[in-house]
Amino acid sequence: MAENDGRPVPPDDEVVYLDEDGGSDDVASALEAAERAVAAVEERHRAAPQPVRAAGEPAPLPETVEAPAGTVRASLAEERERAIRAEEEAGRLREALLRKVADFDNLRKRNEREKAEYTRYALSEVMLDLLGVLDNFERALEHAPSSVGDDFRTGVEMIARQLTEVLRKHGVVEVNAEGVPFDPQVHEAIMREETAAVPHGTVVQVFQKGYVLNDRLLRAARVKVSAAPAAPAGEA
Repeated sequence: MAENDGRPVPPDDEVVYLDEDGGSDDVASALEAAERAVAAVEERHRAAPQPVRAAGEPAPLPETVEAPAGTVRASLAEERERAIRAEEEAGRLREALLRKVADFDNLRKRNEREKAEYTRYALSEVMLDLLGVLDNFERALEHAPSSVGDDFRTGVEMIARQLTEVLRKHGVVEVNAEGVPFDPQVHEAIMREETAAVPHGTVVQVFQKGYVLNDRLLRAARVKVSAAPAAPAGEA
């Protein structure tokens, strides 16, 4: 700063000029102006506490604290261990998901099979009852006298044939029985006849017809089965 009469002179923007010819009012006004100037300077210092940098000078970088090498290695090892655990957990979850998907697919297939099975055999009890009606029609025809032009017999035969066709339409088929070897899967032997006319174990008579419903036995055929004649008592 420049000096005048041994006293420091403030900067130009802080200098207050007094009019020597003025009175007390001018002095008071000058003092007020000086106080305002001082307040303005203080306000500028408070608003800009950082030191003024030259144009283009970069801002100072924040101070960094370099971590010890041991701490960095420990942190890396911890992160690696965490990544390994996360990968193992993801593998377990993926395996569990695949098992659940497989179980669900098996359940869906089983439900579809059961539904199809139920649809194929849901009417088995009804069909079994209708077989009793068909048996009565056949018995009536066996015992009814046959006469030419008998409209009643013709009508009964037509009804029996129609019922047989309805049963066949729904999967009910007669079991082949008479003259074939005895099959315990579809035949029920209620009588045994010793004869040499047919091979041993042949069905020689059918007492009640058997039927299957969609390849499942609905009712076994009740039959008579042949047996080999017994040897005479005097023969060894």
